Amino acid sequence: MRRDDTGGAISEDSISFRAGSAMVAYWQKVVGIATGLSVIAGVAMSVSHLAALAENSKRASTSNRLQALQQIQSILREDEDVRTHARRFMRQAAPEIGPRVLDLIREAGSGEDFYLSPAMKDYATVHHHYEQLGALVKLGYIDFTLVFEVIPFPDEYMKTVRPIREALTTHWRGIGQRPLVGFGSNIDYLQGCFEYSRAHRDQTPMCAPDSA
Repeated sequence: MRRDDTGGAISEDSISFRAGSAMVAYWQKVVGIATGLSVIAGVAMSVSHLAALAENSKRASTSNRLQALQQIQSILREDEDVRTHARRFMRQAAPEIGPRVLDLIREAGSGEDFYLSPAMKDYATVHHHYEQLGALVKLGYIDFTLVFEVIPFPDEYMKTVRPIREALTTHWRGIGQRPLVGFGSNIDYLQGCFEYSRAHRDQTPMCAPDSA
C-alpha cells in the first residue's frame, strides 16, 4: 500500500479512481476539440456553399441581362424600320384608305384579304411588330421597363388607323360575317402599359396590376 505526503495510506482503489478520472477528462477535452473543429468545418462549408450559390445566381442574372440586351437590340433595329413603314402609311395611304375602307374590304372579298393586299403592306408590317411586342411583354418574355425606356409607342399612328383596324376586325371574314375577336388585343395591352406608366411617373415603368 502506498502512502501520501502526510504519511497516510493510499488505497489501490483510490489510485484507480484518479487514473480513471484523468482519462475521462482527457477524452472529454479531445471530444470537445473535435466537436469544435466539426462546427468550424461545418460553418466553413456552409459559407462556401452560400458563396457558390451567390456566384451562380450572379452569373445567371448576368446571363439573363445579356439575353434581354440581345433581344431588345434586335427589337430596336426592327422598330426603326417599322417606324418608317408607319410614317409612310399614315401620311400616304391612310388618308386614301380611311374614307373608303368598307368599299375596299368588299372589293377584296374580306377584311383578311384586304389586310394581306399590297395596299396594306405597310400597315400589316406595323401591326405585326407591335402585336408581337405586346405579346412578349404580356407573357413576361421581355421586361416592359426596358421597352418603355428605349421604344417610343406610336400613339398618333394608332389613333389614325383605329377606324381601319376596327373595320378589318368587324369584316375579317367578309361583310356581314362573324367578326374576328382579339385582333390587335396585344397592341391594346402594350398601349395600356405605356399610358399607365406615363400617368405614374413616380413609379418604375410597368403595366397596370390588373391589366393582364
